Amino acid sequence: MSGHEVGVNATDAYGKGADAAEYASDFKGLSSDFEELIGTDAPAACGKTPGVSGWSSYASEQQASMENVEKQGISLGENIQAGAGEAKDVDSENAEAMDGSTGGVSRPINE
Repeated sequence: MSGHEVGVNATDAYGKGADAAEYASDFKGLSSDFEELIGTDAPAACGKTPGVSGWSSYASEQQASMENVEKQGISLGENIQAGAGEAKDVDSENAEAMDGSTGGVSRPINE
């Protein structure tokens, strides 16, 4: 590609977005799993001696962060797919606008 062209393979990009969305679906429930792990499981595993405390307050403090990880992971896949769709739309519009012009781009336009 020359230094003046930018290309997107919309089909591949959309597929990668679908992959990201699938991976991110594993983030659903992360905050509740974290709460259970830190608020219940970790203290039970440590036992009463040496008397570690603060599990519940730590879990509560981190709750918002865990919820953000869930939301951002899911948004990532959706945003990649939306970007791929926009790139395909722009390519289609440009293909129509450039139809019949001479000296076209050095690569085929995504269709």
